[in-house]
Amino acid sequence: MSVMEGHSVTLHTNVTELYTHEEMYWWFKNIRIARIRRSVNINPTYNDETEIFRDRLKMNNQTGDLTITNIRAEHSGRYKLNILGRNKETAKTFSLTVNETDKHEIHQHDEDVHTSEGGETCLVYIVVISCAVGFLMIVASLLMFFICRKHTNTRQQQQQQQQQVTDQTREDEITYADPTFYKPHAQNRRVQEEGEVVYAGVVTRR
Repeated sequence: MSVMEGHSVTLHTNVTELYTHEEMYWWFKNIRIARIRRSVNINPTYNDETEIFRDRLKMNNQTGDLTITNIRAEHSGRYKLNILGRNKETAKTFSLTVNETDKHEIHQHDEDVHTSEGGETCLVYIVVISCAVGFLMIVASLLMFFICRKHTNTRQQQQQQQQQVTDQTREDEITYADPTFYKPHAQNRRVQEEGEVVYAGVVTRR
């Protein structure tokens, strides 16, 4: 079997179930690393003296399959399985090769992660700068609006003051007119003379 570093691998016994009188042992380079003695305990036990397998072994208590997690190159080698029954003994061997991960691939992956993180940071900077620019534009627009409005109000006030001054000046002006005398026309005077009526007193006798 061949597996890459950091992965998990399961060595299968091809046993469906362990019976009460059966025992199962796993060996690595002639060192027992795990076992199940169904007559003593239903749960598997592990050899804590094998430091390279600490917290990496898991043995199925029904089938005896052995799983090695987070495997390393030092786990490469020959594994042996012994199944002891009342009348027979079965043995199997497994040859396991753990391939080291390509360091170039790891380095390339780190660069991708770094680039991704850098891109996210750059995106955050762009968003912050865009928000700041937008805020400054809004403030500038409001200032321009108030300045223009104040200028317009000032100009209207000046125009109103000028109009008031003009109206006041017109009221204060005095207009002088030269009297002109016209002689009555001669003909009109004659008509007036001819048309005069003379009234005389009347004496009545009895």
